[in-house]
Amino acid sequence: MLNSNPEFLIWGEHNGFLKQIAAAYYDAAHPLFPDKLELAGEQRVKQLRNSRRWPAWDNLSGEKEFLERFRAFIRSLFADPTGRATRWGFKEIRYAITADDRTLRFMFDCFPETRLIVLIREPEPTILSALSRWVFAGQRNGNIGVDVLDHQILAAADAWQLQYMHLHALVGDHAPNCLPLRYEDLANPKTYRELSKFLETSPFNFQSHVNKVKDAANKSDPTALLIRARIEFLRPQIAAATCQARAAYGYPSTVR
Repeated sequence: MLNSNPEFLIWGEHNGFLKQIAAAYYDAAHPLFPDKLELAGEQRVKQLRNSRRWPAWDNLSGEKEFLERFRAFIRSLFADPTGRATRWGFKEIRYAITADDRTLRFMFDCFPETRLIVLIREPEPTILSALSRWVFAGQRNGNIGVDVLDHQILAAADAWQLQYMHLHALVGDHAPNCLPLRYEDLANPKTYRELSKFLETSPFNFQSHVNKVKDAANKSDPTALLIRARIEFLRPQIAAATCQARAAYGYPSTVR
């Protein structure tokens, strides 16, 4: 829907590869690299060739240049090559899964003007979608052991809780630049007014796109029906496992 506004160019998922890029940036840090000297490239080459100096830690990039090279790399992957869209970004579900993932912090360090939209959906439909569409995509006859399925459901509930609490902490650190949105509110015009205000842009043509926002997971074959039934059976355990994140994002924590 963001792409309905010509100012924006928002790409799809990329298997979370920026996690490794962020780790490379932060893990490179050393007291001697990158240095804080404000030297032009020519000066750095001249310094490297000075036989009276110890050049063991000489490099072409100082601290500012090192960051700029990472910024340029990110831009080369996501910025509009035509130059028409001035706002660019991506949608990715694979960040903040673990506490040591520094990808989103990296984006804020590279681009302080970054805007992060955290789209959250209640755990039960999230689990149904993930398990039916991906985990058991090749098993559509309901031939899944209950113990195996229950383990997957509860593990998914734990993962939902952890990821959204990691995101909640990040939002707390960058509150003016973050907007949590609930999937259940996507049909509400107020959501899009808030989104336009947050992104400081003209209104989005959401009405022509909102009906296209559909969960592609199969919900009617034997496997989907089995998953749904086990989620309903395990609802109290799911509620207990996800209560902290539910509360953080304004969802009721009681079991229906």
